[in-house]
Amino acid sequence: TNIQWSKISGKLQYFISNDIVSNTYDPNDLGYLQSPNHVNYNGGISYNQFTPTERFVTYRYSLGISTQYLYKPYRFSEVEVNGSAFWVFKNFWDVTLKINSYPLKQNDFFELRTPGKFLIRPAEVTIGIDGSTDSRKKLFFNYELNDGIRAAADNGYNHFLIGLRYRFSNKFTMNGTYLRQYENNQRGFSFLRETNGDPIVGYRNFTESAGILAAIYNFNSRMNLTMRGRHYWNKVHYNSFYNVDGKGDLSAKPSSFRPPINENFNTFNLDAFFTWDFRLGSRVIVGWKNWLGDSYAVDGFLYRNYNENLRRTFQYSHGNEFTVKLIYFLDYNQLRRKKSLHPH
Repeated sequence: TNIQWSKISGKLQYFISNDIVSNTYDPNDLGYLQSPNHVNYNGGISYNQFTPTERFVTYRYSLGISTQYLYKPYRFSEVEVNGSAFWVFKNFWDVTLKINSYPLKQNDFFELRTPGKFLIRPAEVTIGIDGSTDSRKKLFFNYELNDGIRAAADNGYNHFLIGLRYRFSNKFTMNGTYLRQYENNQRGFSFLRETNGDPIVGYRNFTESAGILAAIYNFNSRMNLTMRGRHYWNKVHYNSFYNVDGKGDLSAKPSSFRPPINENFNTFNLDAFFTWDFRLGSRVIVGWKNWLGDSYAVDGFLYRNYNENLRRTFQYSHGNEFTVKLIYFLDYNQLRRKKSLHPH
């Protein structure tokens, strides 16, 4: 169920809402859902300037709060408080300053993948800035910078994204995006268990990077060629392992065993599609896909950064797929008119 009451007009706007997903709800019936079994109470307020001022085209200031509980049994999970300030300047550049925080300890009932077990996460706050230039120009770029501060002194998080697009002409455009995020001593389920089935938690250094390069060439209004290449790299290095007690806290001392479960995961995809709309509602699509055959082929201890992993992905086996798709639209009204013009 979901119910919301809100004021959606004027400069000052606000809302309160409640969202309930029961423990028996099957997310596979209606689409993707990370986890059922929660009750959310949400509220927010914002001040909006819709008409241009001396310095800005528009701007907005907002503040929101969300409290989440487990549906069954009804238990506190987390409180999230966030705020943002958004400005669009006279040159159509924009900037957003934002802060996202969990001021109290969080009870994570899903991370351990074990009914009746939960993991306590420390309080945290993430501060960020993002923005973009005037998208009407030939050269356009956007960016995101986030830095997280955790209550645990040995844990930190940062996130970086930059995108660049250049329109060479009305027919040809290229764009690229690079994303990197890193967290040291991330706390989470290690996918290991004790002999009695109890979950084991690991402290790990988590690195995630992704690079995307795409282009589109329009031969005319009905014919175009698009290409997109994407390399994704994820590296996880475990530092220590702990047991979890009934209150969600970690054991006082780390476990002595050191299983070899570090991960170094690469994916690479190159897609190209030629599309021809040869009549209204009808088209031919010719596609070619190329992908890395073995996602774990690159040695993460020998090749430790993004560029080395990208270079090595081209040295391992790749798969290829070629497809042709035809869509032809039949207009029944046209067929009926032709029949009426040629009576027997």
